[in-house]
Amino acid sequence: LWFYLSLVPALLVGRRQILGFAAGSAALAVLGLGFFLLWPTAVPPPDINWSRHPGFGLPTGADATGSARPSLHVAFAVFAALWFARLLPLLRAHFLIRCANLLWAILIVFSTLATKQHSALDALCGAILGAWIGSISLHATPPEPGSPSLRRPLFLSVAIIKLSAVLLWSIGLPFGLCLALFLTGGALVLHQLFAPGSGELVRVFTRFAPVSAGAREVWLTLDDGPDPEDTPKILDLLDLHCARATFFLIGERAARNPALVSDIFLRGHEIAHHTHTHPVAGFWCASRARLLHELDAALPALTPKIIHHEPIMINRFRAPVGIKNLFLAPALAARRLACVGWTIRSGDTFAASPADVVGRVARRLRPGSIILLHEGPPLRPSVRVHALAAVLALLDARGYRTTIPSAAQLR
Repeated sequence: LWFYLSLVPALLVGRRQILGFAAGSAALAVLGLGFFLLWPTAVPPPDINWSRHPGFGLPTGADATGSARPSLHVAFAVFAALWFARLLPLLRAHFLIRCANLLWAILIVFSTLATKQHSALDALCGAILGAWIGSISLHATPPEPGSPSLRRPLFLSVAIIKLSAVLLWSIGLPFGLCLALFLTGGALVLHQLFAPGSGELVRVFTRFAPVSAGAREVWLTLDDGPDPEDTPKILDLLDLHCARATFFLIGERAARNPALVSDIFLRGHEIAHHTHTHPVAGFWCASRARLLHELDAALPALTPKIIHHEPIMINRFRAPVGIKNLFLAPALAARRLACVGWTIRSGDTFAASPADVVGRVARRLRPGSIILLHEGPPLRPSVRVHALAAVLALLDARGYRTTIPSAAQLR
């Protein structure tokens, strides 16, 4: 077990990854010890003459206290297996090596039962604890820049939690408790679907690296256009401040206003994908066919019709309200679309005045921030366009410039 666990930090790259693994390990140890101190349990001494089996002297001596639920042996084995499930694909490990990872963890679990160190109840509780802490620690430490989203650890942890809950019910634990444990596995997936910045189901970029260490750069993004009333005013305002922005356009609205789409591009801004109909309520549970329609139907309308100009590629996507879908990651990869989130949500959709928007932006403004703003009727008349003007004035006052980062700069 301990050699298996020590291999994970040996393969990690970057301080953030190592600290994430260390924090997860510490949390696992503290929680396991806390459970044991508050609700002590012990494995009944087995009717085995261990002197006839000298090879088991070390494990039986180490667990002479009869420590039991939850099994930290099992918890750490599951924890390490989840981290390996992320690392091995990034290292392009062979399929057999990935299978060996799971087999190694399973054998550790089996050994705790075979040597009577823990009961099945202890092992199942340890598996749930390890899966939960492993999933949380992986979520808190996203892959390094340039790495794809890795859904395997998330789905593996959910499968472990749900299977363990079913087995706990089968050995006599109360149905209500087991059902609650079973549903917590689904909660991990729901969080990934609805939390805008979560990146286990789909890699979401929420910041970017400025061109140099001292560069005061931010990325201005505008959602829900084009709007016949707001977009021309916004373009004039951006010109006035020598600012550049990315417009995440809705396909249906772009199809109704093709001249605005071309004008956005010709005036030096980027056009990006914000679905075809902006389906907020049902996007998370949309079928694969519906999702593909939302992506493909919008693309023709988002491509500016400019004569004698080389083809324009749309390569950035933002999900409606940041909500994701189980089929989204492969669909975006097939269309070479990067999913962009935000660092600063301006709150303009519910703000009462431009001052409210500026206050929210000012508090979180840092180099490399992605600022989310909107255009169109959902905003109050006192906020439409005026909030953008106030944000641009704030950026000028603090010495920030707007930029459209390259793919290599995204984080």
